[in-house]
Amino acid sequence: MMISRWLVGVVLLFAILLMLLPKRDDASLAALSSASMLQCTAAFRAEVAAQVLAGEAVELAFANPCPDLIAALELGETGEIWLSGQRYQIHMHLWPVVEGGQLRWACEGGSEHGITRLCQP
Repeated sequence: MMISRWLVGVVLLFAILLMLLPKRDDASLAALSSASMLQCTAAFRAEVAAQVLAGEAVELAFANPCPDLIAALELGETGEIWLSGQRYQIHMHLWPVVEGGQLRWACEGGSEHGITRLCQP
């Protein structure tokens, strides 16, 4: 009887540990990838934001810090950014929104789970 309780305890502990492991399915990895793509463009978006807030036409070159994640970045003269993923077929469109002298980024595309935390659509 003691062995069966011990065995049930081990099985329950193993089941709990399995639930705590990070997900590795494609949807989870795509969400992580889209969030990482946004993080990799944070410094570039700050430069774009400075030009938009100054009322200048946006003309910058993107030095890709994450070539394993970002396949391409296109920049419009109004500050719009189009991102394409390298590993996953992720396409994101970001545009600056100026409200009360402050700039925030609005987004669409990407992974539905990863993008909404970093951009307010």
